Amino acid sequence: MPKRKPVKGYAGVWYLDSTVPGSNPPRDDKVYYINFRLPGDRRKYDEKVGRHSARWTPAKVALVRAERTAGKSIPKSEMRRQDAEAEKNKPITFGEYAERWMRGHVEANLKPSSARGYRTLLDNNILPVFGHRALTEITREDIKALAFSCLEGGRKHPVKQKDGSKDATLSPRTVGYVMRTISAIFNHGIEDGIVVANPALRPGRFIKTGSRRGKVDILSPDEGDKVLLTAEKHFLRFYPLLLTAMRTGMRQGELLALEWGDIDWSGNFIEIRRSNWKGIIGTTKAGKSRRVDMSDRLKDALHQHRARMAAEALKAGRAVSPLIFTTTEGTAHDGANLRKAFAAILRKAGLRKVRFHDLRHSFASWLIANKESLAYVRDQLGHSSIQITVDLYGHLVPGANREAVNRLDEAVQERVQEQEQPKEIKTVRRQKEKV
Repeated sequence: MPKRKPVKGYAGVWYLDSTVPGSNPPRDDKVYYINFRLPGDRRKYDEKVGRHSARWTPAKVALVRAERTAGKSIPKSEMRRQDAEAEKNKPITFGEYAERWMRGHVEANLKPSSARGYRTLLDNNILPVFGHRALTEITREDIKALAFSCLEGGRKHPVKQKDGSKDATLSPRTVGYVMRTISAIFNHGIEDGIVVANPALRPGRFIKTGSRRGKVDILSPDEGDKVLLTAEKHFLRFYPLLLTAMRTGMRQGELLALEWGDIDWSGNFIEIRRSNWKGIIGTTKAGKSRRVDMSDRLKDALHQHRARMAAEALKAGRAVSPLIFTTTEGTAHDGANLRKAFAAILRKAGLRKVRFHDLRHSFASWLIANKESLAYVRDQLGHSSIQITVDLYGHLVPGANREAVNRLDEAVQERVQEQEQPKEIKTVRRQKEKV
């Protein structure tokens, strides 16, 4: 290691022998340093100033040292430390923390479909407004202003109506999702110690999202039969899939991921273990498997469907797919193509347009019409709690409210009859009750 050499006549100035960078052949050079203390600071600093080849002379170096010791300038190391400290203490923006939340929580712990939903809400509605703002500066009034502007501004991509017009309104339910996304980010910010309060807490106080029932469109049993008859006659490949949807209440992704090994033919039930979202196989929405009962008609239809799929695979010279519902090539159905086929079946049957997911709602309503308990409906549908089942379908329980008020009338009638009984009968009745 080169030996440090003091510069004569200049206190605190020293140098190391070196060569001019890049010189060939190498030319001698000196690298000048200074040592000093800052006013009121007992620490001793060593700082590189410059090279002799860059026109640094001992006199110029000594001037730099004089400025340092007088406190007129700050050492480079101290400047770097202050810059690092300022960067460390710089307020994190909402956009930066939202991206950290997406990577650290959403993408790591939630389903891809959930991550896609959060990403859409962030990119379309939240980050354009709050992305550059410091997380700690956003107030509840800012949250309210964003909610109201979303309602007024509407959709980024208007929806085309049947008459050719476009609907650009944004539903209160979607705005509610925006608010809940912001609230989730702030909750994580509280856990990380970045903020102390959540300004987006309880958004329902100023955004009324309405009931879950608004999105439910139910087919009658006769309409359901018409769909099945049309599919069996004109769309045979989709008939067993639709029958499974109408007899088990499975979600679309659960149907597309269903395998032959999930069926218990002797126990007459189907084990739902996974879901397919845009080709990505994951867990069910509730994150756990469940069993659904299999009706005799569905069992027979799936037996026949398996025989057809085996014959089709043999003719094409390929192995039978483990998936129950496939395309003619033996691959999984695409969700968009399935919905198109369902829309074609509805048109062929002469029925109104409903969503594929409404088959799930229809299944639940048919069970309730047959006086099955809400607990059984919850188990078949795989709801995480019975409260969801009650919110969606509780109003469909036949005669429930009427029977409740009738029981009140019966109680009143019993009290009136007791009051009208002769005194002797009441005395005997009390004595029997004591015994």
